[in-house]
Amino acid sequence: MRQKKLHSNRQSSERVSIVLEYFEKLEKVITNEGIIPEDIWNMDETGFRIGIGKDQFIVTKRKRAHLFSMPENREAATAIEAISAGGLVIPTFLILKGQKHMESWYHVQELHPDTKITLSTTGYTNDEIGLAWLKHFNEQTIKTTIGSKRLLIFDGHGSHNTFEFINYCFDQRIIPFAMPPHLTHLLQPLDVVVFQPLKHYHAKALDTMVREGAVNISKLEFLSCIEGVRKQAFKKTTILSAFKRTGISPFNPHPIIEQIASRSAIRTPSPDNYQHSSSDFETPTTLRQMNKVADRLDQYLQDDDSLEPEFAYNIGRFIRGSLINATELIQTKRDLGRTRAAEEISKQRRAMKKRPLQSGGVLSVQDGRKMVFQKDKEEAERINRLINIARDKAENQRNKVIFEAAKKARKWRMDKRLDALEIYDGNGVKHLRRA
Repeated sequence: MRQKKLHSNRQSSERVSIVLEYFEKLEKVITNEGIIPEDIWNMDETGFRIGIGKDQFIVTKRKRAHLFSMPENREAATAIEAISAGGLVIPTFLILKGQKHMESWYHVQELHPDTKITLSTTGYTNDEIGLAWLKHFNEQTIKTTIGSKRLLIFDGHGSHNTFEFINYCFDQRIIPFAMPPHLTHLLQPLDVVVFQPLKHYHAKALDTMVREGAVNISKLEFLSCIEGVRKQAFKKTTILSAFKRTGISPFNPHPIIEQIASRSAIRTPSPDNYQHSSSDFETPTTLRQMNKVADRLDQYLQDDDSLEPEFAYNIGRFIRGSLINATELIQTKRDLGRTRAAEEISKQRRAMKKRPLQSGGVLSVQDGRKMVFQKDKEEAERINRLINIARDKAENQRNKVIFEAAKKARKWRMDKRLDALEIYDGNGVKHLRRA
C-alpha cells in the first residue's frame, strides 16, 4: 500500500502550540465580527498539467497487453478556487500560459459565463493576478453575503500579502486571514478534501479522451472538460465535509490537535476514497437473442445423453467463445461511435479561426464571448460591404457593355449594315431610325 511522504517543513511545523494559536485567533475573529458560516470562505490555487493524467491498472480477460498512448502536454495551467462553509463555490479563475487570449477558447460552450481567464508567461500566479482574483471573488460573493463582512482564509503565499491585496480587502469589508505556513495539509479545506477528487476527475477525463481517440490534448480540450470536472468535485456535501474536517465549521479544533499528537507513531493512511476507475467502457451483459439461443443449446447438451462427451464439450466452448466475441464486437462498435464523435468535435474545434482576441489581462468567458460576437459581426459587415462593392461593380460593368453594344448597333443601322428596327402595334409598323 502506497504511503504519502510528509515534507520536512510540514513535519517541523506540526506543533500543537502553533495550531492552537491559529484556532484561537480564528475563533476570536469569527466571534468578534459575528461571521456566520455562509460568509466564511477558503481560497487556494491548484495546478494542472494540461495533457498528463495518472497511470491506471486495466484488467482485461485476455492475456495480451492493451496499450493506450497517453499524450504528454506538460504545459501548466492553474485554477484559483474559493468555497464557503455554507457549501458554495464561485466560478473558477483560470491562469493559462501565453500572451494572447485566443478567440477559440471562448467558443467552448461548456465554460461557465462568469469563469475568468488570465495569462502569464509561466501558467502560475503572481501579485497582479492575485489582486485580479480578489476582485473576481468580490464580484461573485458580494450579492450572497448575509452578514456585514466576509472572512477569507488563505495560505501565506506572497501574492496574498501585498499592500494592494490587503488594502482592497479592507475597502470591500473582507477580512483576510492567513494560515500558519506549511500546515495547509491539515488546516486548508480545499487542500485537505476538495483538490484530491478534483485531480482525480481531471485525470479520469483525460483518460476518457485518450480512449476515445484524442492524440493531442491542448488548451481547448482542457477548457472543454474543466467545468465538468469541477461539477463532480465541488459538490455541496464535499465542501461542507472540507470545512468540518479542518475544524472550521462547525468550529472544532480537537480532531486536528489529536491528529498532530498522534504523528509520532507511523500510521498507515486510510484507503483513498477516490479510487481510479476505468473509462466508461460499459461492457454489455444482456445479448438477448444470442443468450436465449445459447441457453437452449446448453440445455440440449445437458439433456441429450446420446452426444459424445468431447462433442458436447466442443459445442460448449464454441457457445462461450461466440458470446465473448459478440460482446466484444458490440463494445467495439460503441467505442468506435464514441471515437468518431470525439474526432468530429476535435475537428470542429481545430477548424475555428485561431484569431487572437486580446493581449494579456483578465477576461471573463461572458466578456470574451461578447468580443467574439462583435468580431464576427464586424467580419460579417466587412464581407457584406465587399459583396455589395463587387455587385455594384458587376452591375456597372454590365450596363457599360449594354450601352456600348447599343451604341455600336445604332451605328451599324445608320451604315445600313443592320436592318432598321421595326415595331409592330395596332396602327401598323413603325421604323426606328435610332435605337
